[in-house]
Amino acid sequence: MKIYIFLVIAFISIAFSACDLNGSSNNTPQILFVTEPMLNAKDSLIPYLTDEAGVYRLDTISVGDTVSFRILLNGFSNHLTSYYLTRSDTTVTKMILPNKNSMDSVFLTSSSDYSIGKFIFKTNIFNLYFPFKYVALKPTNDAKISFSLTSDANFDGSMSLGNNSVNFVLKTPIKVAKSISNVN
Repeated sequence: MKIYIFLVIAFISIAFSACDLNGSSNNTPQILFVTEPMLNAKDSLIPYLTDEAGVYRLDTISVGDTVSFRILLNGFSNHLTSYYLTRSDTTVTKMILPNKNSMDSVFLTSSSDYSIGKFIFKTNIFNLYFPFKYVALKPTNDAKISFSLTSDANFDGSMSLGNNSVNFVLKTPIKVAKSISNVN
């Protein structure tokens, strides 16, 4: 009988030590395109995977084109902590961000720097719809946008695989705009 009680206690101990009793759930955050990026509010641009890890490519755009992005930042059950949206070269492209008052309602103004694409979240933000526009200013083959999102997920000592951040790069080659000439 003592062995039976010992085995039951041992089984219960193992079962409880294998559980995460703090009630938290950890998920790797996601950056999702709500819709395909739109070129000049008319044509959709499909991001293609390249042979470089974490690097995608959009179709070539022309100087003067505006690409509209509709992004969903999702932390699932984890709080979002930071979001970085940076351009490789600020002289060949510019970004048009959401209204400053809207951004101030979800980002810490003391820690964020919108002009360089640094967005630090206020507390209790689990997901966010983040639209922005990307304008081509000069021709180049090297224009890139880097996306980075971090949450408070904690995978230390966890059996699950995951990370508390997600990163990827989107290449956007820019060409000279074709001029329209009159044909007689």
